[in-house]
Parts: sequence; C-alpha cells; structure tokens
Amino acid sequence: MSSRTRRMTTAVAGAAAICMLAACSSGGSTSSSAGGGTTSSPASSASPSVSVVAGGSCSGNATKVLFWAWVPGMGRAVTEFNKTHPNICVTQEDVGAGNPEYVAITNALKAGSGAPDVAEVEFDELPSFEVTKNVVNLVPYGANTYKSTFTPWAWDEVSQGSGVYAMPGDAGPMAFYYNTKELAKYGITPPTTWAEFATDAAKLHQANPNAYMTNFSAIDLQWVMSLMAQDNAWPFAYSGGSNVTINWTGPKQMAFASYWQNLLAAHEVNATTDVSATSFADLDKGIDASWLSSAWGPSYFAPDAKTSLGDWRAAPLPQWTAGANVAANWGGSTYPVFSQSKHPKEAAEFAEWLNATDASWNITKTAPSSLFPTYLPLLNSSSYKNITVPLSGSSTPGTQFTAAASQIQGVPWPPFMTEALTQSATVFAGVMNGKQTLQTAFKNFQNVLVNYAKAQGFTVSTG
Repeated sequence: MSSRTRRMTTAVAGAAAICMLAACSSGGSTSSSAGGGTTSSPASSASPSVSVVAGGSCSGNATKVLFWAWVPGMGRAVTEFNKTHPNICVTQEDVGAGNPEYVAITNALKAGSGAPDVAEVEFDELPSFEVTKNVVNLVPYGANTYKSTFTPWAWDEVSQGSGVYAMPGDAGPMAFYYNTKELAKYGITPPTTWAEFATDAAKLHQANPNAYMTNFSAIDLQWVMSLMAQDNAWPFAYSGGSNVTINWTGPKQMAFASYWQNLLAAHEVNATTDVSATSFADLDKGIDASWLSSAWGPSYFAPDAKTSLGDWRAAPLPQWTAGANVAANWGGSTYPVFSQSKHPKEAAEFAEWLNATDASWNITKTAPSSLFPTYLPLLNSSSYKNITVPLSGSSTPGTQFTAAASQIQGVPWPPFMTEALTQSATVFAGVMNGKQTLQTAFKNFQNVLVNYAKAQGFTVSTG
C-alpha cells in the first residue's frame, strides 16, 4: 500500500532501527536454499499481536510459505492462490502496517528465525533490507520474465545492478484533486504551472481569509519528497553499497523550500497534518479547495465527504516549466522474498503471481484493497481508467491518475528511510506551527541525516 499507512499507525521510536553497515552484518539470516526444511509457522511469528488473515490451515504435503501484509482484503488473493496452486500453501499474517511490521522483520532477521518468506514492503523501505543482504535476488526465479509488464520506474526501484530484489506492487501517482464548486466560487481554473498555483492561492485567500488553495503538511515527509521529485529536487542519491548522497541544502532544494515557505508565511496554504480527520474536514467544508494527492487519496477521503460529495475532479499536477509533463508518485509497496526463507522458489512464485497476473489484480483492484497498479495490462485498460467513484460524481479521475503513472521517474531511496521518517516529525514540527522556516528545517534535517548515516558506517556526500 503506501505512506497512508504511516498516519494510521504509531511510529515505533527509533523503529528498532534497520541494521546498517556499522550496526550489524547480514549474518543473522540463513542462506537461501530451494530444498529441505520448513518455513516459520504462524506460531513462530516475531510479533505478539499477529492476526492470521488467510491460509491458516495447510495440508501436510504443500510447501508452506509465510506472508506478512496489511492491505485490507489481500487475503482474498491469498485464498485464490492456494486454491490454484495446491502444492504451495501461503499463510498471510498481519503484524501491523508499516513500521510495526518492519520492526518485527528486523528483529526476526537479527534472531536468525521467524521472518516471513514474503512481505509487503514500501518502495522507500526496500533499500534498507537490500543493503543488509536480507532479500533474495529474484532473477534466478524468473522475475525478469515480468519486467515488460510493469511501469519502468517501478521496476527500476526494485532493481540494483542486474538483480531484482522484489516484485513491484501498487503505486500512488499524484494529481491536483480539486473541488469544482470552490474553485468556481473564486474564478479559478486548475493551474497548469506552479507559478499560476501561487497566484491562485493568493487570490483565493485574499477573497476569503478563512480558506486556502490547499494544505501543505511539512511533517509528511514522503509527501514532501514526492513533490520535491517532481521539481527535480530529490535530496538523495544511492545505488547500493556504502556510498550515499544526502542533499537537502542544494540550490534546487532551497528553491523548492523557498516557494512553499513564501506561501506558508503569507498564510495562502493551510498547515495541517495530511490524511487526518482535520484535513478531510477542511476539504469537505471548502476550507481547502484542492488536494495534492495520490491515486489512493480519494478512497480515504470519501467516508468523510458529506457536503462536497460528487464535486471533486482530478487534473494533472501543476508544472514547474510551462508545457512540461512531469509526474510524481506518493507511496506504493513491493514484495520481496527474505533470505531467511527455506523455500525461496515457492515464495518467489507467490510474489510473482500476486503482482504480475490478471488473476490477482482482478481481486486486489477492487474494494477493500483498491490498489492502484504498476502492472501495465491493468493500468492501460480503458475499463480501469474509466472507473467512477462517488467522490467525483460521473467524472473519471482515474484517467488523470493513470496518465500520471506513465510519466513518473523512479527515485533512489536511501537505505535509512525508517530513521528519516522518525526524525522528520520532530525536525519539521516548527514549520507546521510557524516557528521555523522550511529552509531552516531542510538545513537541520540535512545535519541529522548526515550524522546518522556516518554513524551507521556510510560514506556521505552532500552535493
């Protein structure tokens, strides 16, 4: 799923930090082997609060595969796989969404047993498991067969060199999601450039000091970084190994921070936590006239939409250069096989079926999962593009989201996003309450991450 899960779980302090270069080796994991032994059973899971979702009862002859995931309704796909693959029995457990699951996986890898064979891992978290060599290269198990069926950017983000370390799953292409009645009230049409966006934000707020063009949530790091990527201001470079670039203070990064800080200082954008009861109420009441959101956003806003139900439409994100067509992605998950697995072949077969077949996507595209695909056969189908949702009336917002999906450029996530997410809530808090500028927060965040990365044994470049 995506970063939406981070707002629905309590971040674990320090996230029991994923083992880094200086902290531990990958020696806690066992070598991958296609033969012998059994995987961890549900009873040996690494979390005391396990919920068995599907496949809890397996025949004695089937190869047992343990799967951790939190997507609602995913058990429907697991049940279908087990029914059509009688020689493999997948048991799905939910040990918590996002950080709780990552902590449980890390603890099991350190202990040498108890890790799942396959798990849901967000795009931004995958490098943390790659750097410690705790995920299996899926190429020997046929992963490259499916390369052409995925968006190139998603495939790039699960690959390092000639290796493929997870199957890409869902994604979160972004769009300018707006309330038609509110924009019409102020004589505004969806802006095509960020310069127009700023002008419109000033116009709207001047007309109604209690309303805003949109919300800017500085503490929602993945959201901020998604917008930075669209501005060619991505703050990291990493391609595996011990070298990493951390750059929150370069010219592009500071220009991005300055743009949004000017809007914040003028109170022309709102400053509340995104994907929250407050932000959804602001959207529904017309306090925020638009939302820079992901394809999964409308399904989360819909239950809170009362007066504005049916009024929302999607348009492309504004562009930094007029006439350009640069998209952004916010969220999404991958499905790696962990090196502790005693049945990587069968685990890989499940991960590939789950993410690269019509049979699986025909299930997970529907509620309550409602996953947005990186799988091209579904992404390119007219029936999927033209789905209607109550929030947008008779319009088809998926047309804009699917168009954006093909324009996304992959980004190199650093191998310590858990730490970055944990620290960001504190570092950016002052921006939310107006006591600190976004530029200052970027500079402070740079120092925090550089110090952390060096302490973990990385060689850090800052430019």
